[in-house]
Amino acid sequence: MPQARPQVDGVLVQIMDEEYCIATQRDVGEVQRIAAYVDRRMREIAAQHARRVPRTTLAVLAAMEIASELLGSLAEQERLAATARENLDRLQRLVDARAAIPARLLGRDSGAARGGVAESPARPASS
Repeated sequence: MPQARPQVDGVLVQIMDEEYCIATQRDVGEVQRIAAYVDRRMREIAAQHARRVPRTTLAVLAAMEIASELLGSLAEQERLAATARENLDRLQRLVDARAAIPARLLGRDSGAARGGVAESPARPASS
């Protein structure tokens, strides 16, 4: 039995005054936000050049800028994840060290832990 393919819809977007139909399974709003971002980046690049730059060149330059942003974000994400792993490792070492301290050094009665009967704290006599 053939597997059903997911529904692919077309989303109309405008980039640099050109309309494109994007075939996607993504949410329409998300596709429009992405297209608006690409449009904005292409327009920023176009504004940086005194002469008219071909649309395909603008698209490539925008793709390079967006890829650079993505790679920078991925590197930052990895740096944060590494810092989080280091902090978790340090915390685990502290917990392990704390667990290794004998109860008697912490001021606790260790008799109950050895199978003996723990002493109840003395209560003041009632008057």
